[in-house]
Amino acid sequence: MTVTERPTFDLSITDQQGTKVFHLKGRLMDQQQADRLMTALDEELNAGHTSVILDMGELQYMNSTGLNILINVLTRTRNAGGDALIASVSVAVRQLFVVTKLDSVFIITGTVEEAVAKLKG
Repeated sequence: MTVTERPTFDLSITDQQGTKVFHLKGRLMDQQQADRLMTALDEELNAGHTSVILDMGELQYMNSTGLNILINVLTRTRNAGGDALIASVSVAVRQLFVVTKLDSVFIITGTVEEAVAKLKG
């Protein structure tokens, strides 16, 4: 019998032209994985950064729990007077947004640079 590995999720945060970019990597599938993301988001909101970009260029998979987490991020940023933009979505993850009609709720851009420009514009 083999031990199954827990799907990994990683997060790093960079600053691009004064905008915080959350780089999501791996597989976003459960609430425990999101704790770090939500803690980091709360820290940024408390520091006055009300808008964030979620870079999903290296996010391989996301399930309905992952979508719930993103809706939570969007709600928190909008309640703070900002927004959460999504950038660089893979075809598989974009399909999830289309099927759930969340592509009409989130602003989705092709690149992080486009998302930064949208926030600045």
